[in-house]
Amino acid sequence: MVWKRTVLAVTILWSSRVTGAADAAGSLAVWPVEPHTKVFRDTKPPEVAGSVVMRAARNEYEPGQLAIRSARPLKEVRLELSPLRHSDGTASIGSDNITWNFVGFIPLKKNTRDSEAIQIRPAPCEVPDVLLENRVMDMSPEVTQPVWLTVYVPRDAAPGVYRGEAAIVAGEVRMAIPIELTVDPFTLPDERHLYVTNWFSLENIAQAHKTEMWSEAFWTVLDRYAHNMATHRQNVVLVPWTLIDVGREGDGPVSFDYRRFDRYVELFQRAGVSDRIEITHVGQAKNGWGTEVVLMGVGVTDSKTGKRATLSAEDGLRPLLADLEQHLDQRGWLSKAMIHVSDEPVIGSLPSWRKAADFVRRAAPRLRRIEAIETIDCSGALEVWVPQLGHFDRWRQAFEARRGDGEFWYYICCNPYGNVYPNRFLDFPLSRVRVLHWINFSEQLAGYLHWGLNFWGADPFGVPSDELPPGDTHVLYPGSNGPLSSIRWEIQRESIEDFEYLWLLTGKIGELKKRLGEPAGWVNPRRRAEELCRRVVPAIADCEKDAAHILAVRGAIADEIIALDQQPLLLVQTEPPDGTTVVEGPIAVEVRGITEPGATVKVNGSVVEVLADGTFTRGGTFTGRAGQRIVIEAERNGKRKTALRGFPTRK
Repeated sequence: MVWKRTVLAVTILWSSRVTGAADAAGSLAVWPVEPHTKVFRDTKPPEVAGSVVMRAARNEYEPGQLAIRSARPLKEVRLELSPLRHSDGTASIGSDNITWNFVGFIPLKKNTRDSEAIQIRPAPCEVPDVLLENRVMDMSPEVTQPVWLTVYVPRDAAPGVYRGEAAIVAGEVRMAIPIELTVDPFTLPDERHLYVTNWFSLENIAQAHKTEMWSEAFWTVLDRYAHNMATHRQNVVLVPWTLIDVGREGDGPVSFDYRRFDRYVELFQRAGVSDRIEITHVGQAKNGWGTEVVLMGVGVTDSKTGKRATLSAEDGLRPLLADLEQHLDQRGWLSKAMIHVSDEPVIGSLPSWRKAADFVRRAAPRLRRIEAIETIDCSGALEVWVPQLGHFDRWRQAFEARRGDGEFWYYICCNPYGNVYPNRFLDFPLSRVRVLHWINFSEQLAGYLHWGLNFWGADPFGVPSDELPPGDTHVLYPGSNGPLSSIRWEIQRESIEDFEYLWLLTGKIGELKKRLGEPAGWVNPRRRAEELCRRVVPAIADCEKDAAHILAVRGAIADEIIALDQQPLLLVQTEPPDGTTVVEGPIAVEVRGITEPGATVKVNGSVVEVLADGTFTRGGTFTGRAGQRIVIEAERNGKRKTALRGFPTRK
């Protein structure tokens, strides 16, 4: 098994046998902490703690966490990580694939509104979030310090169990905790199957890193931000159309210089943020959010005098959009390009927004339009719909009726808040972040948008903005040479990887269906992944809050991916689907399956007929009772496989 560092997924399962490590004098305690648990300065060690037990696929990143607490001051505390060595001695995952960071704390003066039931701690308080870059730290007595681990499992890692250790070192004091990682025999794809965008501030990058905008030093640090996005599976880049330099001579026609625009796009493509190009808004609300939408003017430079002027939308924006479409086509980028009209139209501003959207369509008819929307009537004016999550849930019927009118994503920002919907605020549990992209799969939403990757204020590490929920503005922090991650950003990557697990299971079943041909014509390749996903997201307003349960479901998905490559073949679908809550009845369930010809199949212990093509069916009426299960077993040549389907029952 491999620790995560840059590209692959490891699922960390923390052993229920939590043991604690303490030095001989009992003054130092080091213990593993489940990574969805936020560790505070006053967090106490358990009476016993022990090994970190992890599980991962290849080509995946996985987080872990340790906590340190000492009864006396410690100087220059650091962490040492050994390689993880395969149990058979033939392979290892090097320490270059394992990183660690002390976790820094962010002060809060207020909590997210109306979220008392899920707040991890009432304000004022300090909340763990930023992954610090310092390699040593002095510790005060009786203050707990969390340490974040990240393991990347290489694509070529041999499946099996790997073991190593993490040691806390301070002077002559050294205390180690064993790590055990199991690497599963499948690989997450490099390709991203979910569109993810987080908007970011170029000005904040330049200011925080003390570089002049568009200087070579700026391009260097921007590249580091791009690589951070890519390794966290962001694959959509926000591109300001203002990067296009517009010029003209006197009253002559306008001309367009794409050198800076192209360099910017190419930088992100080389980094791996390359699946969609998201061009910024060409319109804005005239008098603040929700008011009339007006199109922007275009700044132009006179090539002779150097004077700047602003052209109207008709004289500047229309030719720019037409030329931009042609340029994107010539560069081979048009198929992945999208453009915003004006952010968050509401019903009151919809007429002016639709007029602006029509302007864009007439100027650049092949360029897709994308928008974060707060209204429903965008048909004919939008190709990529991005409703706010709470609106999508509450207005589901209206949005579903418009599914055929475009590609659907969702977005979160300062909304939704409260005790029900997930979001990534600082005072929310990390399980609220972990479920984000399970929602994408369960609701068949092709992408995710958030406005705040790095919109920190004057002090990125200080009290968050009083105008927004804490943490809404950013999940990255500025370091000395580039971005610093946060534990929220790390867990969001886990959620995107969870989506890839679900996608991989769906794809493998689809491949089997194709190979088996007509006998498997009844197989719905998404069905099993949907059933498992619904264990975490029964509904958007009812997402799982227990991180242990989320990890258990992810483990079950991994088990089923692996089982598809093992003998005997066994594909099963039931009506109703697994996990459906059924009303006391009697309860009728249909079982349909396919196995290898010649296999013996039992359903709840009774042998059923397997036809020559490997298919079998079973229907029946079952007595309704809590935990009603159907057990399907297949056996051939001494090899067995079992599928379980359950139906919670209510009166």
